[in-house]
Amino acid sequence: MQSTVELFRHFIKSLPPLVPESLFARANHALEHVENDPSVTLPEVEDTMIEFGYELWPYIRAYREFLSLYEAKLGEHFLLPRLSPALAERYHNFKVCGGTLRDLHSGNGAQFFSDEERGELCAALVGLTADTRRYTDHQLKSADRQKFLERVAEFKILISDVANRLGSLLALADSEQDHPTLASEIRQRVRAFEYGLCYLGPALDYAAVCQAPEFFHGRRHELNRLRGIHQPRVASFSQN
Repeated sequence: MQSTVELFRHFIKSLPPLVPESLFARANHALEHVENDPSVTLPEVEDTMIEFGYELWPYIRAYREFLSLYEAKLGEHFLLPRLSPALAERYHNFKVCGGTLRDLHSGNGAQFFSDEERGELCAALVGLTADTRRYTDHQLKSADRQKFLERVAEFKILISDVANRLGSLLALADSEQDHPTLASEIRQRVRAFEYGLCYLGPALDYAAVCQAPEFFHGRRHELNRLRGIHQPRVASFSQN
């Protein structure tokens, strides 16, 4: 329970710029409620996070896009001054061998560096991330404000489509009379998708949302085909 409240706190406190003040205030009020009301249950906290996830996801998704854009453009500018001359040269060799800054973030290039170098790199990458966020926040409040809000509007259309698709999946679960376990599986999948809106699970995968109805219709067809396979056959003896 407490770990989920911590996730909720991180969710709200790390919101990007330009989230409407009224929405930010409502989210903070909800956070204060779950932090201070001992009667709040874990499902209620998750439901609250998901509710705000639908509203905040377009801003978060657009922010991540701009953050990645600026890191690709300026990442080395922020990274290199944080490296010792020897490690900067080592990083140059890493790039010559095909390594990228993204590889450093993912850990794919870890074997290229010594333990000591990896420690220095980790500290530098933390600083790089902080520098990139500061730069992104500044740009979104000034030069790229309109571009950011336009991208948010596009993601609002996308999340509306996601909400409709997940609603259809829940309706499919509610209509499933023959296979209760399948209905439960559908509801669990919908919940997993919703978790991706608010740090409770892996990031939302729009393609997977779109493919889910076909998958579950296929599962139902297979369950119908298998129905009765393991039931013993009753022999019928007729007299002539």
